Amino acid sequence: MNFSELIQRFAAQVPGTDSFLKVKEGTLALISSDSEHAGAYFLIYGFARSYVILYEDQGIDPAFAETAKQQLLSYMNRLNDAFASGKAEDMVAAQNWIVLDYGRSGKIF
Repeated sequence: MNFSELIQRFAAQVPGTDSFLKVKEGTLALISSDSEHAGAYFLIYGFARSYVILYEDQGIDPAFAETAKQQLLSYMNRLNDAFASGKAEDMVAAQNWIVLDYGRSGKIF
């Protein structure tokens, strides 16, 4: 599975810990198979892992879960766009944007 496929599968799933767990597992596999983008995958892996750890044993409000899913999807799509450009500076810019945006957000994962 490549990153685009992982994004599509995540987008199609019902939001919740199971869908974040699949992102966590998928990005972990991508770290091993696509070392060129390992840092970007690790960033997404960390967010998905945190969500699973924080919320796996809790009942989550569907609106909250959807908000978290949309935030992670926006980060994944931002990285995917940077991958498509093939420019290292776009990859760095995308990762920096994600980190800064997360810092300004509610840090829900």
